[in-house]
Amino acid sequence: MKKNYPIKMRLNYAIDNFMSKGSLSIFIALLTMFFLGFVFIVILRFIAEAIIPDDSLTSYFEIPWRVYVAVMEGSAAETDGDSNWAGKLTSIIGVMGGLILFSSMVAFITSVFEAKLDELRRGRSLVLENNHTLILGFGDRILEIIKELIEANESESDAAIVILAEDDKETMDNIIRDNISDFVSTRIITRSGVVTNINNLKKVKANHAKSIIIMNSSASWKPKIELKLADALVLKSIMSIIAVCSGNSHPPIICEIHSNRDRELAENISDGIVKALNEVSVLSRMIAQLALSRNGLSVVYSDMVGFDGNEFYFYKPEKGWGENLTFADSINRFKSSTPLGIHNKEGKIILNPPKDTQIEDNDELIIFAEDDSTIKYYSEPIYTPKIRSIPKINRKLRNQKVAMLNWTSKTELIMEKLCSYLPNNSEICTFVTEKNNNMDYFIENLLKKYPNIKILVTEIDLNNTEKLLCINPSSFDSLLILSPGGATIEEMDAYVISLLIRVRQILRLNDKKWPKIITEVMDSENIDIILKSGVEDFMVSNQFVSQIIAQVSEEPLALDVYNDLFHADGSELYIKPISYYFPFDNDNENKIKYGECVEAAQLRNEVPLGVQLYSEQKNSKKMFGIKVIPKKNKEFYLNKNDGLIVLASDES
Repeated sequence: MKKNYPIKMRLNYAIDNFMSKGSLSIFIALLTMFFLGFVFIVILRFIAEAIIPDDSLTSYFEIPWRVYVAVMEGSAAETDGDSNWAGKLTSIIGVMGGLILFSSMVAFITSVFEAKLDELRRGRSLVLENNHTLILGFGDRILEIIKELIEANESESDAAIVILAEDDKETMDNIIRDNISDFVSTRIITRSGVVTNINNLKKVKANHAKSIIIMNSSASWKPKIELKLADALVLKSIMSIIAVCSGNSHPPIICEIHSNRDRELAENISDGIVKALNEVSVLSRMIAQLALSRNGLSVVYSDMVGFDGNEFYFYKPEKGWGENLTFADSINRFKSSTPLGIHNKEGKIILNPPKDTQIEDNDELIIFAEDDSTIKYYSEPIYTPKIRSIPKINRKLRNQKVAMLNWTSKTELIMEKLCSYLPNNSEICTFVTEKNNNMDYFIENLLKKYPNIKILVTEIDLNNTEKLLCINPSSFDSLLILSPGGATIEEMDAYVISLLIRVRQILRLNDKKWPKIITEVMDSENIDIILKSGVEDFMVSNQFVSQIIAQVSEEPLALDVYNDLFHADGSELYIKPISYYFPFDNDNENKIKYGECVEAAQLRNEVPLGVQLYSEQKNSKKMFGIKVIPKKNKEFYLNKNDGLIVLASDES
């Protein structure tokens, strides 16, 4: 708490924050000093009048005016020419004060204030905060992370985010103010300095932070030598934090690390909590899943990772779970939230466990909910379903033909994940502007592991519409347009959008069914442009990773859930046809309660998260038809084109 610090230190900190507001603060301070000086001269004149009365004064109320005129105009004779010697003496003092004392004081204060403001602009002063979120580094993701943290802090009356980076403080403040208009209850405090320097970490109170986010200084598409150096700096920052905290006990640390080896090293560097995120790994797995599921899955992911949607909570009721509670039983014990898995007493994350898994007293359920206030466990089922069976369907996975445009840092991992998901005789075709030996070597090794999947890399001019026409985009089930590297995010998105326009032009030449188009976007501001180009699913890479980082900073175990969720060996999210769960006659609609959908999913050993309404699939204002975690008694008019959002082991 701030009250634990000496009053002088607290006063200096308050002055620092006040002065950092800029020129208005200087004006107010100067005005205050002038007012105090004016009051002093008036009091002095009152004392003189009390000792030696001045006959030229009509009343005591005339004294402040005479002092004001003397100070401002510097002319004692004009105002006090008829006064007695005491009045003239005080007027002279006032004039001298106006001409010498106050002018010198103003000049001195101005120079001091300017020096102080210059120091504040450099961002070197001490921070007196506790339980704040500390961010080390300032990059492309910083704004999205701040926005998410502001959303997370809405329930707090006074929250703080402290940013330490090598950038100029004034530049950081201007960028934040220009892009974020409403900070709600969160204060943003910036300081400039080397993030690996122990003294700088002490100044921003790293040892008193609620959590620490370490930004990686290099983007994933940069050369490998840059990535190695950036990862090394992250590791050094972690060690510096441990040194500041005087041991292995430190706030949770969330960081970005590109190398698998360094990421494992970071997470085992201390006995405290260190969570290392690999952007390429997370995004690649998710893009691969988007390619194999129905349209709209990206909306579910966006809802999952942002604080303004639904998120993961680890929940255990105060009175315990009761006796013989299985995971299947637990699903109908929550009204406006749903269990996705178990965090057992050994610390293991298990998503979509077998239905008969017993929940022990020390186990936590991983709950998907809008807010922790909406989570309430009922000792008895809140809904009793009537459904007892589901339609028999052919669960054989269908062969798929997937195309990828551009070879990026994510391409190899996406191809590996697609191969692990796709059935035999499927096809993956990658089209690149320039082919090299490393690509051929990678494909050769991948074919040894997956000999029954056709994998090709073809060199074409992606900027040439006639060349794109030769690949016959409409022949593919899914078409992935990946974002290449570039100098700026805007430049990268411009390339993707231009390529998308060419593909869209080709697809319009025939009346065949369009493939599912999935586009990677860097800037969320470009989503509207992407949607108007015929894209069914999109991935806002920068925003998505930023939201995960912000969420993990509030709940470190959330990263373990994401790692399990995006792993091919476990359960993943799918949007499956509602006809897998209920029989439909032609195009007729059936009125079905969501509680029945929950039970139907359980009969297929799946965990439901919501429904997708086909009629609203193009409506962005209605979340593209995605309805996440409706109440069990909510009724929907469903037809065979609608879908059920589930956590399942495969897409069948």
